[in-house]
Amino acid sequence: MVVYADMIFLLNGTIDYLLLWLTAGIRKQPTKVWRLLLAACVGGAYSMLHLWPQFALAYFFPVKILVSLAMVWIAYGFHHPLAFIRNLGAFYLVCFIAGGAMIAFHYVTTGDSQVAGGLFLTHSAQGWGSPVSWALILCGFPLVWLYTRFSLRSLKENHRIQQYMTGVRIHLNQHCLECVGLVDTGNQLRDPITRTPVMIVELDRLKVCFPEELEQMLRQWDWEAGWCNLPAAWINRIRVIPYRAAGKEQAMMIAIKPDVVEILRGDEWHKIKKILIGIDVGRLSSDGTYQAIIHPSCYDLEPREQIEQIVGGI
Repeated sequence: MVVYADMIFLLNGTIDYLLLWLTAGIRKQPTKVWRLLLAACVGGAYSMLHLWPQFALAYFFPVKILVSLAMVWIAYGFHHPLAFIRNLGAFYLVCFIAGGAMIAFHYVTTGDSQVAGGLFLTHSAQGWGSPVSWALILCGFPLVWLYTRFSLRSLKENHRIQQYMTGVRIHLNQHCLECVGLVDTGNQLRDPITRTPVMIVELDRLKVCFPEELEQMLRQWDWEAGWCNLPAAWINRIRVIPYRAAGKEQAMMIAIKPDVVEILRGDEWHKIKKILIGIDVGRLSSDGTYQAIIHPSCYDLEPREQIEQIVGGI
């Protein structure tokens, strides 16, 4: 069997460069191309040491850790211990994901790969190395990069949104409904006459409290005919609120006056009496993460006990 050291260096160096480049993209770590190339050359040179028995000690676990530390230090520098540890952790994560994908890809497509001494070995009759490895570099890495970028961006957005979500309790018509609300600072919807803030809630969460006539009126947008069929007790609860959404002309929204609404802030529930609930027939969140949009003025409240004292004093 003939082993080409230059092909081992080129293949492993290319993979190391792409791993370091992907790590920089994930961490949004500014770096120079020459630093990535130099770190990749270190990784490529290290991969060739397995060809000489006298360098067998180089593949012990502590030495592997030292080489990875050196590669990360060369590629991104050492500006702060915490930043260095984060770069190192991201690099390990990318290596584990890409390495597992390469092993699985080789096994499924060829079935002739093996792992020995911590090295992933393949057999090829050609001097350019395994064509599956090069196919993974040319086709697999762009897909991994795109998937990782979109996945991490989605996780980051979800984490940011989670900070503005809280529990909501709606007391309406002897029912108590619980849902998750998103505090949206862009929601400035109010009743134009009383200036009462409007919290938007999905119809599917509220329909258990509604009479059938009201649900049909909302779903069919037949307000003129539906208004005449509503029970008298519900007519006093309904308000019509004008609103304007982004990119749309001015429209009208049906809002309901609840008995009381409670919003969870920290470990305490805050009671709100002066509020309207705008009803949205569709879904506010595509993945169902939240079912209500909370007016920002409703979240800046005093604890329930203090509110009850103020209301009682009035």
